[in-house]
Amino acid sequence: MSVLDCRIFVGKILQMIQSRTIKLYFQPERVNVAGQITTLSREMIDSKIHDNWWKHADLKEQFDPPPPIDRTWSWDNIEIEYEGGILESEKVAIVAGEGDPVQGAMLISSDPVASVLERGAKGLFVERLFTAPWNRPKLRRDGQPYLLGIGTELLTWAVWFSRDKGYDGRLLLDGSPEELSWYVKRGLRSLDSNPILYEGTIYTPMELVPEAAQRLIEKWDAI
Repeated sequence: MSVLDCRIFVGKILQMIQSRTIKLYFQPERVNVAGQITTLSREMIDSKIHDNWWKHADLKEQFDPPPPIDRTWSWDNIEIEYEGGILESEKVAIVAGEGDPVQGAMLISSDPVASVLERGAKGLFVERLFTAPWNRPKLRRDGQPYLLGIGTELLTWAVWFSRDKGYDGRLLLDGSPEELSWYVKRGLRSLDSNPILYEGTIYTPMELVPEAAQRLIEKWDAI
């Protein structure tokens, strides 16, 4: 492969995660702040997640049981296991604030999976959608909201990615018990599929249909 071919190849990879400026809400000062959705690189994982997420000064010294399910995750090695196989996926992050800390991250498949709610339709699978620990009130020393909008912006980007891939914004995921109401408020439907038991936690299969996806993406289209 020539140098030019390499540049073209790398350019195509970078285009798969199209960066986007977003609006978040900084609760302590009640102001909107800008953030950026971008690729979650290995360097960011090591320096801004593994070295920083759980060492922040605003976090409690000890967390109430049960402990956060992502406390010991290695974002380097996570993959999406689905029906006995591994889906090709992308790691996505939101950065905002001085020094560009990673305020939230998720994994989303670039391979499609079959819809449960509509025969013949396909969507993308979302996994590990989490905001940084210091944005979670129950993990903070002061118990107060901090930077808001991380999860919604990541989910909306996933809708955009699904639409860009030709799947009409349809998404599937396994919702953790603490976040079920959050997902329902954003339009996801619980499925009749059997719950997923993983590392002692029961997850509920859910799906976002194109109509609900449209309502999420309309907020971006209006900006």
